[in-house]
Amino acid sequence: MDSWAVVVGLGLLAAAIGVVAFVRYRQRETATLQHDVALARDLRDLAGTDEVRRASVDEFELAIYQRLFYVSVVGPRIRSAAWAVLGAALSMTAALAASAGDGVLYTVAQIGALVVAAVFTLATVTFAVMALVHAATTPRVSFVESYATEGASTDS
Repeated sequence: MDSWAVVVGLGLLAAAIGVVAFVRYRQRETATLQHDVALARDLRDLAGTDEVRRASVDEFELAIYQRLFYVSVVGPRIRSAAWAVLGAALSMTAALAASAGDGVLYTVAQIGALVVAAVFTLATVTFAVMALVHAATTPRVSFVESYATEGASTDS
């Protein structure tokens, strides 16, 4: 076995571990956000009519809503793009491995792997563009203006 095959194999293993770790990290972020939503609901019930406590819960909920945008809209598309990158890398490696052999079977396998690689590459670009479009166009929850007008009305 050539040394380049070992390097490619280790690179693919590292890429697979990296993608799985990235996706798992983002899924944990979603679970944390769901836990925070439940916590905010409980804190709102505990705050009762105390204005200071309710304001603290409002601030906490604001932070949750701002994170919710990324986790619910952009995050899944980035995870899909990461999986598609891994699929493209694996299929390109299969195409390269099939190119080393001679015969009809190797040629068919190489063409099939190249088609799969093209599909995964197209999926990567599609998901990345979708994530960028959503990040640029979807409005985020922000109460900065209401805080500014509230502060201006109490100063006068």
